[in-house]
Amino acid sequence: MINDPSISVNKLAEYITSKGARQRKILADRKYPDPNFNIGMYHREADEAVREYIVNGAIDPKPLSLRIQTLSQQPTEKVGTARRINANIDALERFSEMLDDLDLMGATPEHGSQNSGHMMFHNVKISVRPEIIVRGKGPKGQTLVGAWKLHFSKTHPHDDESAGYVSAIVQEYVKNEIAGDDEIVHPNYCKVIDVASGVVFPGVKATNQRMKDIAAECQNISGLWASI
Repeated sequence: MINDPSISVNKLAEYITSKGARQRKILADRKYPDPNFNIGMYHREADEAVREYIVNGAIDPKPLSLRIQTLSQQPTEKVGTARRINANIDALERFSEMLDDLDLMGATPEHGSQNSGHMMFHNVKISVRPEIIVRGKGPKGQTLVGAWKLHFSKTHPHDDESAGYVSAIVQEYVKNEIAGDDEIVHPNYCKVIDVASGVVFPGVKATNQRMKDIAAECQNISGLWASI
């Protein structure tokens, strides 16, 4: 059991846009996680391949094809392992159809840290951990910075509304944790790459109301946690 309220940024966005029953299920799954299932590791191979492709400039798709081929040839004795490998293959095949929609906008990508990266609202710990950090130059020579968040779940893909909340949180995180004193957070650099739906959601410019919604929902989560 996880005693203190916590949630990932993707799940928080789903929570905000879901009905009450689904909201309680999201919190229950988080508070009492299945010890045999690590959602963060489920799409490990796809996550690694997608990040490498983007960080290398989003130019050469051959490593994606090679990763698919390697996974296809990987022996799997357990049913659960076979399902996970097939899910990674499916994710990479879906991502391979999205390549024309990826636009670095002249920015330079780099790996985001996977060892840290959270925000706190009303005692709720939100795991943000953007997979890609991007930096570029603005029209007046200023340094622009942002981050991309990946999402792989086919069960609950993002839509415009939920992706907007993810982008808003990512922008707040970049502003507080990544941007230097002379760097400006660029909304267009804070995209959500939803592999499940095959959509690249652009960064949102209007974040104030979204952040108010997020803070209010975290207050609700904090109040509900003990009753879950």
